[in-house]
Amino acid sequence: MHPVEFLPGETVHLRHFQRDRLALVFPYRVIEANDDAVILWAPAGTQGWLFTMPDGRGIAQTPLPEWSAAARVPVRHTVGHGMLIWIPYGRDYSVRWFFHPDGSFVRWYGNLEAPSVPWRSGDAAGLDTSDWDLDVVVEPDLSWRWKDEEQFTARLAMPESYWVDDADRVRRAGAEVIALAEAGAFPFDGSWCDFSPDPSWPPLPRDLPEGPPRM
Repeated sequence: MHPVEFLPGETVHLRHFQRDRLALVFPYRVIEANDDAVILWAPAGTQGWLFTMPDGRGIAQTPLPEWSAAARVPVRHTVGHGMLIWIPYGRDYSVRWFFHPDGSFVRWYGNLEAPSVPWRSGDAAGLDTSDWDLDVVVEPDLSWRWKDEEQFTARLAMPESYWVDDADRVRRAGAEVIALAEAGAFPFDGSWCDFSPDPSWPPLPRDLPEGPPRM
C-alpha cells in the first residue's frame, strides 16, 4: 500500500520543483486513487501559482543561471482549459487530458517528469515532482509530436543550472508514452475523454497552501 492515501473528492496540490525551488503549485480534485496511480481534475478557470523572478520576469525572459540561483515569488495564474491528469506512481511521466471550457475533449499531453511523491502536512495534501521540459503531444487521432525539444537541448548545455541531469532517461520516458499512443493503449484508448465533473463539487481553493519542504 502506498504510504499516503488520497480520498476521492479531496483537494490535493501538485507542486513542481526545480531542484529545491518551487516552480508551480496548482490545486486539483482527486477523482480516483489506488496504490498504483491517482487521477486528478481541475476545471477551466482554476487558479494556481507560477513562481517568477521578483521583478516579474518568467523563465523565458531570464538567463537560466540567474533563474536557477534566484529566490522566486508566487504569482497567480488561471488556466483556460479543463485538465484531467493520470499520475502513475513510479513512472517518469504523467498524462493529461485537455478539455475545452464547454467540456469537449481537445488532446492528450504526455508530461515527462520525475516520479511523483505524495505527501500530507496538516490539512494540506499533494504530490511533488520535477518537470523535465520535454513533452509529447498526442492528438485525438493518436498522431504525436515532441514538444519543447529546442528548449530542452539548450538547457542541457548548462548542467550547473539545469535541474535535468539525464537526457536519456527523459527520452526513454517519452518513448514509453509514444509506444502507448501508437498502440492505442490506456490512457490513449478513449478512456475519460467524455469525463464530466460532478456539478455539486465546490470550487477548488484559491489560497497557496502551506506544504512541507520538498519531499
